[in-house]
Amino acid sequence: MAEESFITEYNAEEKGGIWSFWIRNARELIRFRHAIYNFVVSNLRARYRRSTFGFFWSLLNPLFTMVILSVVFSTIFKNSLANFSIYIFSGLLPWTMIFNSILNGAMALISAERFLKKVYIPKIIFPIAIVSVEAINFLLSLISLFFLAIFLGAKISWVLFTLPLALLITALFLLGLVMFVSMLNVYFRDLFHIVQVVFTGLFYLTPIVYPLEFVLNSPLLSVVVRLNPFLYFIELFHSIIYRAEIPGVTTWGICIVLTLTSMFIGSLVFFAKENDVVYRL
Repeated sequence: MAEESFITEYNAEEKGGIWSFWIRNARELIRFRHAIYNFVVSNLRARYRRSTFGFFWSLLNPLFTMVILSVVFSTIFKNSLANFSIYIFSGLLPWTMIFNSILNGAMALISAERFLKKVYIPKIIFPIAIVSVEAINFLLSLISLFFLAIFLGAKISWVLFTLPLALLITALFLLGLVMFVSMLNVYFRDLFHIVQVVFTGLFYLTPIVYPLEFVLNSPLLSVVVRLNPFLYFIELFHSIIYRAEIPGVTTWGICIVLTLTSMFIGSLVFFAKENDVVYRL
């Protein structure tokens, strides 16, 4: 591994802590901003390359899922199909972004092996590119499917102006998680498969296909669901899109605390192991 043409520009004097880690990476992200753009564009193009419908698959997939879930669960919960479709729509799109970011993020550094072993490039670019791709997909899907939501009776309100803030907080939360899982997966390759299994269970522990009020009657189930950190981010979008209400201070506060915690842990792990990655790939 040591004989690989890996060029490092890392300055050991700068390794003074998390703050120095982010100062150094901030400078390098500005320097490599064109690389980030190219990675994001390449990932978006590769996702739909040679498919007949191209980007429309990002619309058709959540649309079909939303229709099926709406028909089934609106019957179970005896709710109107139109109303429940909007509820599922406002939860399913951010959940898709969360799931895809973490699942694809687990492979971020491993998939970048050919770059990392040949030239110097800040490793944090790859988690950022993954989250950026999923955030862009979320926005495009949201804009396109929102016309359907309006047709179904979604409320149009000035509250929608808080949506960018909700997306930013969620994206930063995901960036911290992706930094963590991408680094951990380099050392423990089974993590990718574990993430798939765990998120299958978490989908049903997150109020996407059922109202949150449905589990509040069960003390044990209520505690389990509330321990799910993704609940609070989904509730941000439920409040803004479905209820046309500004999320409560408690919801914003929990999401911000979770985001800061995620970014701190992700930065700590990335900071500790980033120089060993190339020798583990």
